[in-house]
Amino acid sequence: MARTREFDMDLVLERSLSAFWMRGFEGASIRDLVEATGLKAQSLYNAFGDKRGLFLAALARYRAHVSESLTPLGAPGAGLAELSQYLETFLSVLRAQGVSACLLVKTAFGEQTSDPEIRALVTASGAAVRAAFSAVIAASVARGEARADLDPKHAAAYLFTVLHGLSALSHTGGTSADVQASIVETFGALRAPCKRPSKRPSKRSSNRQRRTT
Repeated sequence: MARTREFDMDLVLERSLSAFWMRGFEGASIRDLVEATGLKAQSLYNAFGDKRGLFLAALARYRAHVSESLTPLGAPGAGLAELSQYLETFLSVLRAQGVSACLLVKTAFGEQTSDPEIRALVTASGAAVRAAFSAVIAASVARGEARADLDPKHAAAYLFTVLHGLSALSHTGGTSADVQASIVETFGALRAPCKRPSKRPSKRSSNRQRRTT
């Protein structure tokens, strides 16, 4: 008869996720994961097989968090304001976690992406974020909120680039004012120009025009 697990799987995954996020796959040793989870090494091996198995489970958990964070962008009427808020929330999460980049980006630059399963998770998660951005931008274009000449897919890729560039800015001496100004500039470039109301000719100019014709 299989022995019932005597630990909270959700808690273990969250703590493992934090350890991997802080140290990376290579940097997080089994000892670090034991300290983070409070489990013995053998318990981790029994549950996940090895460190790779635990990392895959933690990465899947992170992808679920990413999907949840995209929920506001799927709401009816979501537009540039919601996209701007997404960027600000993303940066605040990084600050709260004490990390320099999202786990997907950190993983993408590591040797572990030679693993097909790990690369597939990273690629699918990045694609999901850009698809959500693209859908909001397309709706914003249709409403006249965003520039009519925007290609939603390309604009989403641009916004994804800005998103991760902002985390680099904030960790290389950029101030919070610099970050906020960059967000304002980014959405200023996406926003449709304001239409100035056409001036109606005054009665005096209309009378003068009639007298000269």
